[in-house]
Amino acid sequence: MAGTNLALGGSVVLILCLWAGAAQGQVAYVRNLSELRIRELENLAVQLQQTINHEKYACESYFDYVCSSNRTLFSIMGHMPKLSELIQLMTELQNDPEQFQAKQKLIDFFISCNTQHGVEDCYREAFEYFKPLFGYIITKNMLEAGSHELTDFLYILDNFVLKTKGEFGAHPIYSKLATYKEKFRTPRIYFHSADLNREYQDLRIFRESYEHNVRNLELHRKRNSTYELGVQRTMLDWSLYLFQSRNKPMSYYYSTFAVHLYMTLYNSTERQRDFTRFREEVECLKLPQFVNVLDEARMLAVIYLKSFRAVWEDYRTWIAVKSQNQEIYDQEDGILHKYHLNNKRIFFTLYAQNFCEFGKDLAEHVFYLGLKQNPDFVNIYSCGFQTENSIRCI
Repeated sequence: MAGTNLALGGSVVLILCLWAGAAQGQVAYVRNLSELRIRELENLAVQLQQTINHEKYACESYFDYVCSSNRTLFSIMGHMPKLSELIQLMTELQNDPEQFQAKQKLIDFFISCNTQHGVEDCYREAFEYFKPLFGYIITKNMLEAGSHELTDFLYILDNFVLKTKGEFGAHPIYSKLATYKEKFRTPRIYFHSADLNREYQDLRIFRESYEHNVRNLELHRKRNSTYELGVQRTMLDWSLYLFQSRNKPMSYYYSTFAVHLYMTLYNSTERQRDFTRFREEVECLKLPQFVNVLDEARMLAVIYLKSFRAVWEDYRTWIAVKSQNQEIYDQEDGILHKYHLNNKRIFFTLYAQNFCEFGKDLAEHVFYLGLKQNPDFVNIYSCGFQTENSIRCI
């Protein structure tokens, strides 16, 4: 078993060296888009087409259209990396010249896992239990200052603050975002091997005892981990998100990351508002009875309605603010046309797939309110009708 694993590792190293060498060459452009972005856009289109249930009618039930195939792509802050990406990251970690105790514990756990499970399962378990080490290698080797994904990520952060701070200037979210923004301007210096050693210093890992290791890791996550909450958790989540967002279009960033920012803000500010005014707004929305009787469901309906509207407005503003942005948008739509998609459909689909796990009733009547009231949504899917507009309510 050990010989097989070493042989596999050697093959992966060779493949990744060839890949890295190719990546260092000059990247060709077709008008405004690099070949890497074009390729990723086509990959995203193929994946999205596979997640959509084409036997369902989008205007009748958008949940059934985007969620019923059970192959949704993304949650609000990313997804489990593909196996090829996990292999790439593990190989980068192994080849990293800095040797430290936490990395050795990860390797020992992988070996113990491989005594009882296949290699693919062990890559996934290693990622779940040692995410901070993956954050370390991502920020050290793969987040280049000035890269497409980091530039777009920081642009969305800056514009979110610029747009909302006038209304909510004293809110604590802004000091936190300022901290995160500065850290991501120089992401390579955030995760340190000494910090990772401290994180896992009390964790005992045995190559010969996989079950014992899993118990220890579960206890560590519940009791001792500093990456489950607060700044550490956000930096880790956002680092993983950036790795998964390489060469994606802006319709992806707005429907996944920007909506996350607005939901975080409104989840706080809406709960502090005058209750009488809030009750009037909810009554105007004419929510179904099963939603209306639940205080939390009514609150979420307002939070997500406002979040969707704000993000959609920001995305439309980005398209219009510079002629180059409009050219990028049009070029992407031209590429997506052969897949029967466009940027608006990508935006609507990814936004909606954030909420598949909550089930059809809550998705349709709480999380999709803003989406279904959107004129572009009605037009893009040729619904031929529009439900009563709730813009006057909120």
